[in-house]
Amino acid sequence: MDRPERTGGGAVPTRGRAVTRARILASAKELFTDEGYGAVSSRKIASHAGVNVALINRYFGAKSGLLAEILREDGVFPGLIEGDPATLSRRLAEHAVSRLYGEGTPLQRALDDSAGDPDLQAVYQGRLKTAMLDPLTAYLGRENASVHASLVAAVMLGLTRVRLIEGGTALRAHERSQLTDRIEAMLDLCLAEFGPTGED
Repeated sequence: MDRPERTGGGAVPTRGRAVTRARILASAKELFTDEGYGAVSSRKIASHAGVNVALINRYFGAKSGLLAEILREDGVFPGLIEGDPATLSRRLAEHAVSRLYGEGTPLQRALDDSAGDPDLQAVYQGRLKTAMLDPLTAYLGRENASVHASLVAAVMLGLTRVRLIEGGTALRAHERSQLTDRIEAMLDLCLAEFGPTGED
């Protein structure tokens, strides 16, 4: 017989934990997308999911833990990194330009509106290592891979910063294919092997 999980406001059978967890994640994703991260409380998510708020803390630690899990499941970068190494720079450049033009999932666009939230920034800082730096370093698998991964991240994050702070107005006003080509060239340089010490 399954043992119930006590939450203080009811019990969830052990076999229902995965279903309950998935329901909480689905509710959080829907609410974050519709209302923005900052406007949604853990209590609101719990109410939407039909669970006790204590379950959010039990499964995810806090609202920021919920967001981290949603981003882990829907993460873009592992998918961008996978594939032919010869086209990595192009894939990343096309993604960066698409985001400059306001493209992306509804959740990504909603999170852009909450970009100044300290919780959201903390989640993104954690994701930088787990979703971009570590996978890219492993993917490259060569000498100085972590340096190359950090250089790529610097370009990608720089473009994101310009988009979020200034809107990327000048970049979006330029011809899209030329912009993509230029970003690809910068990323190619970030990924190029280093020469002997003292050489450019």
